[in-house]
Amino acid sequence: MKFSHFASIISGGVVLILGAILIPIFNYILPIELAKSLTLKDNTKGLTAWEHPMDTSDAYITFYVFDVQNPNDVLQGAKPVLVEKGPYVYYAGKYRTDVEFEPNGTVYFRAPRTMVFDKSKSKGSENDTFTTINVPLYTIMTMIKNHPVADVIFGEGLKLFPNITMFKNLTVYEILWGYEDPILKTIKDILDALPVPLNLPIKIDGYFGFFYQKNNTDTGLFNVNTGKNGMKDFMFINSWNKETHVPYWKSEYCNRINGTDGQVYHPFVDKAKRMYMFVSDLGRSIYLTYKKGVQLEGIPLYRFTPPPELWIYEDHPENECFCVGDVCPHPGALNISACQGGAPVFVSLPHFLYGDYYRGLVEGMKPSQEAHDTYIDVEKTSGIVMEGSKRIQLNLAVERIEHIVETKNLSTLLFPVIWLDQSANINEKGIKQFKQELFYLQISIPIVAYCLIAIGSLFFLLGVIILIVRKQRSRRLRASSADAKLVDEKSPLLSDDGASTSSTASLSRPDNVAA
Repeated sequence: MKFSHFASIISGGVVLILGAILIPIFNYILPIELAKSLTLKDNTKGLTAWEHPMDTSDAYITFYVFDVQNPNDVLQGAKPVLVEKGPYVYYAGKYRTDVEFEPNGTVYFRAPRTMVFDKSKSKGSENDTFTTINVPLYTIMTMIKNHPVADVIFGEGLKLFPNITMFKNLTVYEILWGYEDPILKTIKDILDALPVPLNLPIKIDGYFGFFYQKNNTDTGLFNVNTGKNGMKDFMFINSWNKETHVPYWKSEYCNRINGTDGQVYHPFVDKAKRMYMFVSDLGRSIYLTYKKGVQLEGIPLYRFTPPPELWIYEDHPENECFCVGDVCPHPGALNISACQGGAPVFVSLPHFLYGDYYRGLVEGMKPSQEAHDTYIDVEKTSGIVMEGSKRIQLNLAVERIEHIVETKNLSTLLFPVIWLDQSANINEKGIKQFKQELFYLQISIPIVAYCLIAIGSLFFLLGVIILIVRKQRSRRLRASSADAKLVDEKSPLLSDDGASTSSTASLSRPDNVAA
């Protein structure tokens, strides 16, 4: 059977068109299917996964402490010499509760977190000891330093506590989860004896720890968009504790709650745009920008990080309203005393990454972008954050305080105490589920479409080539036939020897026939 070039051209064209229209059809259907899958609503797999994120991801909080090697020298004005100890790793189980859907397409919820020490992933135990600055003591000194009488009284009162010094030996457990502090205990007893309770900016119950009474608790009541009204602002935080702004900064812009919680974003992420995240621990929103492409188990991801200019105030008008206090910090630090009840706490990236000035005031800092920068790895189509680490260092602002003899020789600096890495990574179950429900669909449809386009193009071109070849062959055959006819017409009837050249020559009589 001859190969039909017309059949090849027609079938190739049909397959080519089918492949070409499959891509726009897929691009039209995909957002619809994503919206169905991701939108939060009752009795859906998406809601179950959102309420119980630990089913498909693993989250940890890793702590490191800075052990002061020369406390006595520091009191005389020397640079602190610090040695990092850790990691001390805690499994951070998280779930969402008190979920209440609103008719306007939003949902209220809380997100409690339970932290359990993981000895197998840690280098040391919670009972490891280290030397650090006396945070409660110095905080009280700072909060009363501008009072005309209180600082003098406090300075004299310290003489009644000879065992209270500017530096303390603590365990990792104590600095994180709390210990009874003698100064705070004394202040609590005095406050309890007052006939009228005082309204203080911070609660004083005699205990201190950076995460005291914060285990098995949540960070507040959130309200976010469910996707019911569109995916553009999916999971965008509308309010925190029923407020759309925080009260800590200098302008409406800086106080605005902006972005998601950093765990999921809207589908179809554009790497050219900023990604906003509200960080309740800092009392502010931050933004991240695209850094590079990475892969996880064959899944391409966009990596976003906070840019260095996020920590720069001079010549950056959008950051100036985050300056609280008398002066702006040097680049690389943020004063969060306003959301810490007035405690002189500054945050930075670990080891003062991007904070050259502050890093130069202490010894032992070894900054690394890979180990110390915050980042999120986002799957661009779904907007799901597959991996991420939020890294922050807690520092105490230290300076000489008048009337407090213990501080008379102190240098002005930010004193690193601890740093932490809050990480969340999709686990094996989550990767398998994501690939089955979305990723394979994302890659298979375009592959099929491009294969159809390639096959259709091949058959179409093959048919055209065969058509051209056959036409050329037919043209040559016709030309050859015409040439042969022309030769016959020009040939003589008799050859030179008198023999007939026509076909009738064969009709001559046989030899045995008489003339």
